[in-house]
Amino acid sequence: MGNWDDVAKVDFAVFPNKFAKTDRHPKKTGKIEITREFLKAMLERAKTGEMPVLKVAMWENTSKAGQSYDNFRLELARPAESSGMEDGGGSSGSGGGDGDSDDDFPF
Repeated sequence: MGNWDDVAKVDFAVFPNKFAKTDRHPKKTGKIEITREFLKAMLERAKTGEMPVLKVAMWENTSKAGQSYDNFRLELARPAESSGMEDGGGSSGSGGGDGDSDDDFPF
């Protein structure tokens, strides 16, 4: 399959929502900081006309303070992987490349 060090990825964590007052509030919250490298990799994929597909993985962890949290990793799927995802999830939108110019991208 190759070296995974060259795959664009972003890690983030989701913690129990301390501010939830009702069942309508989210159970867990977190934030994702998209790195410039990750964003550039997505834009480069989009410029080829292929939909950038992200893979997600999740691990359940416990902090040193004893708080449970979920740790996630987003990875830009390699072109061969994006068409054969386990759940059949190719593209959910109308696709890229139909007349879009590179001038729309900030990089």
